[in-house]
Amino acid sequence: MKEHATPPAAQSANPRAGNLLARLRQAWNSSLRFRLLSVGLAPLLIAFPVVIAVLVLVGGERANALLLSGAHGNLASAHNYLDQLKNDTGQRIFQLARSERLIYLLSRQADTPQLVELLSTAARGSGLDYLLVARQDGTVIAASSGVDRGSRLPDSHVLRQARLGVASAAYERFETAELASFAPRFVADARVEHAPVESGGTPSAETRGLLINAAAHFPLSVDTPDAILVGGILLNRNAPLIEHMREIIFPVGTLPDAAEGMTSLYLDGTRVAISRMHQQGSTDIGVRQKPEILAAVVGRGEAWFGDVELADKSYMAGFTPIVDGEGRRIGMIAAGFPDTPYRKSMLLLFAMIAALLALTMLVLSLGFLRTGSELTQRLAHMGSTMARVRQGNRSARHGEPIRDDELGRLGRDFDVLLETIAAQDARQLAAQAKIAEEAERWRALFEHERDGVAILNPDGSVFEANPACAAMLGYSGEELARMNVFDWDVSLERMYPARVMPELGASGRFFATEHRRKDGSTYPAEVSVSKVVWGDKTLVFSLQRDISKRKAVEAELEQYRLKLEELVDSRTRELNYRSEQLDAIFALSPDGFVSFDSELRVNFANLAFLGMTGMDAADIIGVDEQVFSDRLAAMCIASAPFPGVAALRTARQKLEEMGDIIGPDKRRPILLELASPNSRFLRVGIRTSATERVSQILYFRDVTRETEVDRLKSEFLSTAAHELRTPMASIYGYSELLLLQDFEPAMQREMLQTIARQADLMASIINELLDLARIEARRGTDFVIERLCVQEIVAEAVAGYKPPAGRPFPEVAGSAAPLFINADRHKMQQALLNILSNAYKYSPGGGAIELALRLDMRDDTRRVGVEVHDHGIGMTPAQLSRVCERFYCADTSGKIPGTGLGMSIVKEIVELHGGEIALGSEQGVGTTVTLWLPLAAD
Repeated sequence: MKEHATPPAAQSANPRAGNLLARLRQAWNSSLRFRLLSVGLAPLLIAFPVVIAVLVLVGGERANALLLSGAHGNLASAHNYLDQLKNDTGQRIFQLARSERLIYLLSRQADTPQLVELLSTAARGSGLDYLLVARQDGTVIAASSGVDRGSRLPDSHVLRQARLGVASAAYERFETAELASFAPRFVADARVEHAPVESGGTPSAETRGLLINAAAHFPLSVDTPDAILVGGILLNRNAPLIEHMREIIFPVGTLPDAAEGMTSLYLDGTRVAISRMHQQGSTDIGVRQKPEILAAVVGRGEAWFGDVELADKSYMAGFTPIVDGEGRRIGMIAAGFPDTPYRKSMLLLFAMIAALLALTMLVLSLGFLRTGSELTQRLAHMGSTMARVRQGNRSARHGEPIRDDELGRLGRDFDVLLETIAAQDARQLAAQAKIAEEAERWRALFEHERDGVAILNPDGSVFEANPACAAMLGYSGEELARMNVFDWDVSLERMYPARVMPELGASGRFFATEHRRKDGSTYPAEVSVSKVVWGDKTLVFSLQRDISKRKAVEAELEQYRLKLEELVDSRTRELNYRSEQLDAIFALSPDGFVSFDSELRVNFANLAFLGMTGMDAADIIGVDEQVFSDRLAAMCIASAPFPGVAALRTARQKLEEMGDIIGPDKRRPILLELASPNSRFLRVGIRTSATERVSQILYFRDVTRETEVDRLKSEFLSTAAHELRTPMASIYGYSELLLLQDFEPAMQREMLQTIARQADLMASIINELLDLARIEARRGTDFVIERLCVQEIVAEAVAGYKPPAGRPFPEVAGSAAPLFINADRHKMQQALLNILSNAYKYSPGGGAIELALRLDMRDDTRRVGVEVHDHGIGMTPAQLSRVCERFYCADTSGKIPGTGLGMSIVKEIVELHGGEIALGSEQGVGTTVTLWLPLAAD
């Protein structure tokens, strides 16, 4: 670079400054000693002020960040504490709703004072402010908080969830009148006077209440009314709760200078609860929070952090929203701590660091100057040694160093440099031999690789291929070297180079294709291609694998799966038959009764009891209780005997003395099993009476069907689990393989595709099971019935159905006049779509799908039929009789996918609409399905 000349005018104006700068530049360029001196003083004169400035700026920011991080943690702890309290409340309500004592008192309904006393005891023991029992419509049956029987609870999220059978707990906000529905005292307890904004302002108050509200539905049984248990905690002015929250987040002694943390709750923007500040006295509730904080937290749902003033002190505080069960933000949680002690400690720390840094800089500068002087002397000696070596004195050596440091080791290295040159030449020759050996080894691997490897030029021609690739395609190595990739890959076009090369990245591409051998035969293959750069050439590395054997294995596994589905269908049909048989028996089985007179002799036995036991009325009327007990016990098996009337009466008296009862419920069942005249299970109980004609009554309930139904439920669950186990086994097996072993990308992708397919199959089975269960459970109560045009429903269903690729839409035969039915639009469309889907699936050979409307206008019948006809595989009469059974598929080849639940869902929907399904089919010709529905009245 050329130096710029100093203008003469500047030199004449300040010649002394110019000479000084020139001398300093010359000294810097020519003297290492001068540079070391300058660098040694630089830490003290330059680095120290810069470091102090950076420490003040960065340290201040970091201190603020630490305070903000602490505020984040405190706020998260406060929120977690309140959420844990909410969850605990919900769990307590759920457990209380299953209390045997509470369920029994609720079933009696007459002992309201006893029920109220039990609710009060349970509320105190669970730490709840109120505990109520209400009906489905919210009418209060009994309450621990003084609410009148018959009053109505306000509608709320948890109450709606409990009606659906879901136990839940949530934060909820209630108006003043609504608070009295939970506890009359809540109106006064929840009231929070607003702190005046300015002197002379109009007094106001927050009268709404913030509650942790929970509800759970009582278990349904024959003797228990349909009721809900509701309970919770009032958060307004709840000093014990907010103090406990503060003690958990800020234990005593954790903050510096004995500072106190703060926790508080807000209803919208009004503070309704705050922890007590012992040092500066209590802090008033009712204060309205700043509008910007309220807008951020309640308005936008964001957490807010910053400095706030509380009792004339600065607090680092955080605010987060309180969200009710419907997702509405109804309040805020706040937590904070005084930041003044922290800032004082940080200033003292900065001062100590600055003093220590200044002392350190001074010591470093002195040590650096001393070390620099020694370094220049040693470097001068090393330079003279190097000069002698350059002059040809190969025996010149640096000699033993003064110190064993870097310069000393450098001197030793220089001494052995000449001896090392010869050794380096020898090692270089050995390295070249090793490289040649490595090249030979890679060539051997390339030649013996089991998969086909083809290295292609950018235009798709073969650059090099291994013997496995040539053998796979049936060519010799010489023939393959003259070929192009699209000569054997039937899925590639001549546009291969223009399309593939620009798309190849570092990870390459993986795809399935079909290869053609030399003899013209083809086989499925997987190909992985990637771009490689070799010197100045860009090539394509192609790894090819024959997967025909794997495809055969997959086909065999599919056959196994279809056989398992057939077995599941058979077991399901058997289960349905037995379930219908038991339902009929249960509907016709009343309870049996036997009464005794004042002398404890049998004076009455109803027909149900005689039918249960096979006894004759003439044989037992007039006998005493001991003879009756012996005869009934003789009919029982040894493992479930009849204990005797006297034993039942004694057990009941003991329980009555303890304040409990025994009854025909499932909490204390007394079961006996009759061995004759036929085996059956009976539940027996006793009631005593003080009348002259009747002293006691035995009642028997035939629970044979309930026992059998429990067994059938277990079988159904086993069948459904077996149906889901097939895809789950594939998912679990391939997932375990992926976790335990590293596979090539091609194999990994194949395994993941199998997992995805099996997951889709399992989701389809579960969705159809859930849909069928919902329809059966609700029996049409969730249907939205309206007057609908049949032609409109058919048109919407056809428009919303997407036929398989290459298949036309259904052919719809029109009708002159509109026809109307009373139906649920969504359910009827679901039924039509299921039938259309079956029509296309079971006509794989093609053929039109015809859809038409039929009328049946006989004297006693006015109905319309939606007929769907296909030209598919059809069904035999035996198959046709079972087509609406669950898990039944007419196709046994396994080529037509399906779970066998579609027609079961259609049958349930149509029958709940008061209609019926008509089926007609001929094997090899086709199937006709007609949905007959009643016409709506004009």
